[in-house]
Amino acid sequence: MPSSTDPSISHRPPRRPGLAALIFAVLSILVLIGFAVWAWFNAPDQVPSHFGANGQPDGWSSKSEVMAWLVPLGVGIPALLSIRQIYEKLPLGLVNIPHKEYWLQRGERDYLFDCLMEFMRITAGACALLFTVSLAQTLDVGMGRSWPEALLILPTGVFLVITAIAMWNLLRQLKPET
Repeated sequence: MPSSTDPSISHRPPRRPGLAALIFAVLSILVLIGFAVWAWFNAPDQVPSHFGANGQPDGWSSKSEVMAWLVPLGVGIPALLSIRQIYEKLPLGLVNIPHKEYWLQRGERDYLFDCLMEFMRITAGACALLFTVSLAQTLDVGMGRSWPEALLILPTGVFLVITAIAMWNLLRQLKPET
């Protein structure tokens, strides 16, 4: 009788990850879109389009110009990160994910991609929220308000922490059974 560590036995992991991450990504994108709509009606006609290393605006553009590139990027990047079919259609050699061979040998390709998509969608949601905060900062400065320096750096730190936690979770989920 084969042991429970026998690689010929397919052991289905106890849960299928991902629904909460998909909801997070979709809600984050909707927050960005909602804020962009609000901002369109409330922001001044001219807003900062570039900030220098000191955090001060050094370039100004029309509100429509800034929104024309910031919102599509803020929606498009997270949306692309969230589409499972993109990753499933890639040759497996291009999919760089921890312990990929371990799970593929066990016939757990779906679980492998579930875990990957959970990571990608958490990162996508964090990215959409980062774009939302960037848009908020841009519009606030355009309205004559200034943000404390800590609040200029904090969103990037939060994005990095969320992404690091998502990476830790991916590694934990894909750790081979011992």
